Amino acid sequence: MTERQVLRGFIANIDVLPPLIVTFQFNPESISDNKTVTYEDRNGNLCGNWPGKVYTGGGHRTISFDIKLHGLEEGTNALNPTALDNGISTELAKLRSFMYPMDDAWGTLSGLLGGEEDGRRLASPPDCIFGFGTKILQCIVTEVTISETQFNSLLAPVRADVGITLIVNENSDNALYELDKQHRNLLALLGLQNVRVF
Repeated sequence: MTERQVLRGFIANIDVLPPLIVTFQFNPESISDNKTVTYEDRNGNLCGNWPGKVYTGGGHRTISFDIKLHGLEEGTNALNPTALDNGISTELAKLRSFMYPMDDAWGTLSGLLGGEEDGRRLASPPDCIFGFGTKILQCIVTEVTISETQFNSLLAPVRADVGITLIVNENSDNALYELDKQHRNLLALLGLQNVRVF
């Protein structure tokens, strides 16, 4: 009998080279997916002079969740085996980069090694692809809250709790948003079969 593998969520910045991808070590226990809309009062005259509401605009769709990072005391990154800069430091650096990745990673590395800086500048804020189950959305990261909760003998973090807040790009020219909208409408249509007519 084969064991079924659990899919993991992720956030990714594919506008940099190499792409920065954070695969969730442990999936969030809950995800908050909120959207607000704005209505204003107006007098309607369909059935007399009664106050009505008119749609004036939609607010942002905001997604927020918490993840946990756990590293081993000796570190988890084979490319960076020193205890001082290891543990979960590389994952924390990737998460922080979603807030302000001004240069791509290869350009930064080239500059550190004495080469020419050929990294392209990114418009702020950078795009973020959020993937979780059937949700594949283009977003921007508006908040990353990191609480480092355990450290190794050289005080490199080995455990952390991370809170992430995203705003979904709901522009009509965004292919991922259009796909998500079609999926949502299809699910709502399928839900009609559960309606009972008395």
